Amino acid sequence: MSVIQPLDSLDNKAVRVVRRLLTNRNFRERQQQAVIEGFHMLKDVVDVGMPIHLVLYGKRMTQNESGRSLLARLQMSRVRLIYVTDKVLDALSAVETHQGVLAVVNLPKPVSGWPLPEGVPPFIVIAYQIQDPGNLGTLIRSVQAAGAHVVGVTKGTVDVYNPKTIRAAAGSVFKLPIVSLSDDWVEELAEKHVTVVSTVVAGGQKYTQFDWCQPFAMVMGNEGNGLPQELVTKAQTLTIPMVPTAESLNVAVAGSILAFHAMWVREEHHIPLAPPVMIQ
Repeated sequence: MSVIQPLDSLDNKAVRVVRRLLTNRNFRERQQQAVIEGFHMLKDVVDVGMPIHLVLYGKRMTQNESGRSLLARLQMSRVRLIYVTDKVLDALSAVETHQGVLAVVNLPKPVSGWPLPEGVPPFIVIAYQIQDPGNLGTLIRSVQAAGAHVVGVTKGTVDVYNPKTIRAAAGSVFKLPIVSLSDDWVEELAEKHVTVVSTVVAGGQKYTQFDWCQPFAMVMGNEGNGLPQELVTKAQTLTIPMVPTAESLNVAVAGSILAFHAMWVREEHHIPLAPPVMIQ
């Protein structure tokens, strides 16, 4: 009985493609593909039926029943599987101790318009020129857990499908619609009677006094510069009160506080947690 020998070359064509997807945003956009890493994230995308192009797996995936079972599911779905050495996975992985698997997934189709559920007031989050992929990923993870329907991303924001963003989001970038916004997004929301809410460090309405039951779009700003004055003047402003000696909160932390408060208020008023309108 022959034994499968793992691929050990970093110059293999498939490995080169994975590396390029990991490091090159333009290539990701052209290919409409991204790389995910780890057993749990791979299982999540398999469970929701996302198209998977390629899987590189190592011996760790074969050493337990759950890993072998997932590989069997992928094989039955005719996903291309390549058995590789730890040397290859170490070279590609962004974490110190990898879980023995990387996968290339097809990105969701680009979203046009505002895909919103019917029968409930929209809960929208806008990422305005957020630069750090960890911040963006954590924000998306939190607001998806809190019941947001859509995340809008402005020009100048880090790539949603940057590997660090995907990892920080723990797969949430694939669980709700992500909209790339035009320059007219504020006017578009106004036409839909959605209240735009800008978060500011001081001087805004206390966030516990805002009506979270209305249709709203919560705007979270750039880490260093916050939000431009022209946007602040177009929107209602909210502030999270803090002690005078505190620095401004991390954008993902602030967004998490507001999103879960919004969820709590909506539940108190019996507004159901409607699932997002997913784009196939």
